[in-house]
Amino acid sequence: MDYLKIPVNEKQLSLLKRIAKYDDRRLDDLINLVFSTGLSIYFCERSICISKNDDEYTEDEIKQKAINDKLLLDNPKFHYLTSEEQKEQGYKCVETTFSNYDSDNDFIDKLSDEIKNNALNEIKKDYKETEKNIIKENTPKEDKIYSLVDGTNEKSIVNGNTWNDSEVKNND
Repeated sequence: MDYLKIPVNEKQLSLLKRIAKYDDRRLDDLINLVFSTGLSIYFCERSICISKNDDEYTEDEIKQKAINDKLLLDNPKFHYLTSEEQKEQGYKCVETTFSNYDSDNDFIDKLSDEIKNNALNEIKKDYKETEKNIIKENTPKEDKIYSLVDGTNEKSIVNGNTWNDSEVKNND
């Protein structure tokens, strides 16, 4: 996976880190989510159209392009046919560009969702790993005694402490 860099000064970086912390996120995840949202918003009312690279055509589009090319080669007057006549011969238009003109096929929204999902998948993966480790580390042992409820300054489960922290020692 490649990475983008944006220039920020020390103050801006400090603010972004604190925003991420407040939002209970890592800075990288926040930046991905903000970028994906911003990309979608920036182009919501701005049209964009870019050419597809050869590797961005689907297999069906490649096959259809070959059919279209053969139809055009075999029939020099193909363009004089009506669109119905062209379709009857097997012609289908193959989009050679990505655009956000058509809301059903808006590549900006798809790109934005993919970038957002990159961050969300990392978050989910890290959450599962953390959850797995916490469950291993934070489980009561059968042969131990724990403080479930205690004074406000004492370590106990009710006060948000772990099972290990809430263990009652012999000298307690």
